[in-house]
Amino acid sequence: MSIFAYLPALPPFLFSTLVVSGLASKALHIGLHIRSLPFLHFVIYSPTLVLPDLLIITCGRVLLQYPAPETRLQWLSTCVGGFFALVTWGASAIQFGFFFQTGAEVAWTASNSFLSDPAAMKILLSGISTVSAAATVLALVAWLLHFQLYNITGRALEGIRDLCVSGYNSCKGNYQGRYTLLSAPSKSWINSVDIRSARRAAFIVAGCLSLLFLELVRPAIPYDHLSSALPLALLDAFNTKSSTLEGCRNPSKIFPLWTDVKPVPLAEGWSRPSWLPENMHDGFSRWDVHPDERGERDNPSWYLCSGGDDGGLYNPKSDPLKISNLGREIYDPLKQAFKEHSVAIDNVILLTLESGRKDMFPMQPDTPLFESLLASHPEENRDSAIDRLLSSTPIAQMLTGEHVRDSHGKLMDFSNATWKDTAQEGMGGLNVRGALTGSTLTFKSILGSHCGVNPLPVDMLEESLLEIYQPCLPQLFEAFNKAKDDAPESSIEPEKVLDRKSLTNQSESLKFPWKSVFMQSITDDYDRQDILNDHMGFKHKVVRSTLKDHESKYQAHGEEINYFGYAETELKPYIRDLFEEAAINKTRIFLSHVTSTTHHPWSTPEDFEMESYMGHEGTVNHDLMNNYINAARFVDNWLGDLMTMLDETGIANSTLVVIVGDHGQAFGEDNKDMTGTYNNPHISNFRVPLVFRHPHMPRVDITANATALSIIPTILDMLVQSKSLDSRDSEIASAVLPEYQGQSLIRPFASHVRENTGAHPDEVKHDDTANGQTKSVWNFGLINAGGSMLSVTAADLPYRLILPIKDDFEYVFTHLGEDPGEVSPSKSWSFSELVEEAGAKFGNEAATWLEDAEKVGKWYVNDQRRIWGYREA
Repeated sequence: MSIFAYLPALPPFLFSTLVVSGLASKALHIGLHIRSLPFLHFVIYSPTLVLPDLLIITCGRVLLQYPAPETRLQWLSTCVGGFFALVTWGASAIQFGFFFQTGAEVAWTASNSFLSDPAAMKILLSGISTVSAAATVLALVAWLLHFQLYNITGRALEGIRDLCVSGYNSCKGNYQGRYTLLSAPSKSWINSVDIRSARRAAFIVAGCLSLLFLELVRPAIPYDHLSSALPLALLDAFNTKSSTLEGCRNPSKIFPLWTDVKPVPLAEGWSRPSWLPENMHDGFSRWDVHPDERGERDNPSWYLCSGGDDGGLYNPKSDPLKISNLGREIYDPLKQAFKEHSVAIDNVILLTLESGRKDMFPMQPDTPLFESLLASHPEENRDSAIDRLLSSTPIAQMLTGEHVRDSHGKLMDFSNATWKDTAQEGMGGLNVRGALTGSTLTFKSILGSHCGVNPLPVDMLEESLLEIYQPCLPQLFEAFNKAKDDAPESSIEPEKVLDRKSLTNQSESLKFPWKSVFMQSITDDYDRQDILNDHMGFKHKVVRSTLKDHESKYQAHGEEINYFGYAETELKPYIRDLFEEAAINKTRIFLSHVTSTTHHPWSTPEDFEMESYMGHEGTVNHDLMNNYINAARFVDNWLGDLMTMLDETGIANSTLVVIVGDHGQAFGEDNKDMTGTYNNPHISNFRVPLVFRHPHMPRVDITANATALSIIPTILDMLVQSKSLDSRDSEIASAVLPEYQGQSLIRPFASHVRENTGAHPDEVKHDDTANGQTKSVWNFGLINAGGSMLSVTAADLPYRLILPIKDDFEYVFTHLGEDPGEVSPSKSWSFSELVEEAGAKFGNEAATWLEDAEKVGKWYVNDQRRIWGYREA
């Protein structure tokens, strides 16, 4: 006897689960986009949106037959139907759980990367409580409706069958039904009046034809995406990844806006430069030419997949988006400091702040976020709330020089901070306001800060499988090492800290080799980060596995605080050792350190005292934001510990500390519709801090819509101008500096330039076409997971376009000058309608810019794939 004899309700329940889960998922799917759909069009085409679901319901009802299966075929059909019902139930629960956590929906095309990554699975499991709750509700509703749905659907299918049979009988005579869809079917009305049957048949045929007509005439975007049924959408999770092909690049397409930049083949004057050290390949492939090894393929055109005159590799001379500011004078205060040789840079530290928001580095008043935070408190408590919030990031205030005042107008008291700034008044380096990230996926963003490249516009870290098209910082420092002859033994006593000012001519420290080290207290297994680190040139690392290894010099003492690993403080002995190694002048260090505590779920060590920053006013649950602020305070304290270790080891005055956020972090206080970074284009995910800290460098505040692409050019320019490199290293640095796409921030940032005129670009109006053609600095940002949407901005105008890379997403336009918090963005599935709306709201300039941004964005997506040598299979 089969299991179905003991569990007669099982097939109806499985069928009901399939129906409830599938339709609930479809309702959520449509609901997330309904506000951007024209109401009349939605009403007209809405019947077509459920057609795939009806097909699946029909197939599920046929497969899940009752009474109990008696043959192997029936057994198989019931098992298959049950399997799809359970899969649909689980996937629908995941969708609802993800929605309740983030306000977004799951993109199944990117989910295969998570399913195959153990570290990524921990992210998914972090929301298991909401997924379990959604699964329970779906199962309960399915149980309450299982007999009704099963019987009603069965009768409907029998009715359709009987109509077909009736028509068949009229032609062929008697017909014997071969199967029953119900255990106790109702009396068939097959023998009722023929006219009645004919009318019903005609009605059904007319309905089917109408649906077919609507299906054929409806716009593909967005209705094809909206009509996708959950079981069919799940197939995207099992699609094979697109292939990445090294050494094969499609030819570049003509830039759509201006044509003054002509393609310059790399083969012209192509020879191995004299400054390039021997045996340098990684990051330097386009300079490292060996014709004898390539035979007849002795120029870069062999990299092309389909021929062409321009080389497939990146060529700055042919890059229409590149605008250089190297011809501009250095800021006067910096020029004077460099001239006096008071700025020594023997070491470079690059700190990447996970989910580092600019409006919280430091916590700043008069921002959309701050106003939202205060709104959670009643009026009578807001003065104390202001003081508590502004005192959460004292180290960030000192590092940036952005000192804020409390509710009484007094400067904040830093006496209890974990670090005391030793820099003199007016000193401290560069602080950039207006910086944007290049991607809201962490290690795509890090490619910009560490390698000076734009990321690949595809989901997840496919860049780890390809050669990075510019030299990364570790590779540059390794080039400096290889360019030197063996350094002579230093006569300095091993434990004595070297004072550069005490040396004559060239500092002894310039002869020491660079050592590049990567440190983070969490795993480096997530999305092939370890592979990317190798490709960037890091030969030394300290990560979670190091902290857990019993053979390591130092092991973690605390517990893991999240699904990635430990708190940053577990790295303290390793970082101190590295600083001490630099202090005895045997090594110049480049340290890359990525913080992680400000990553979801924003947990802190148990001995860290949590504070209450948020009130209870409003409709948003403020617990997550409160946890994030506490995590940001923990990281702020950690930065103080790092700066203290620099002071204690004696290398603070010769160390450049660069601080940048990998991306921001959207909360319900920013945007009630969506939170987090995944498929969320909100501006709060893009504004990041950018600081170049040096105690002997004059404080310069810079307002520029720059990106992390400017980090390497700025570091190289600083090293050269401060005479912190020997002559051979300076030659290398000066040669590669113009090759990067970003600008040096020790010089005035060029947000746009005017061609065919001698006027300074800031002395002419943007729309003054009589003075020549305007070339803007275009900034691009990929939305996590990377291959779905692109943020497009121009450095000289306050507009922003979210450009869909896939058809599953809408166009979004905002005027950041009028709406800095993107509270009221314009959205549309039709680009022409979006342009019309933007023109009506903000004038012709906005409409024209929007049309240009769409063209540039589409060109950029294709060109980045060309530069990276990436082709979809």
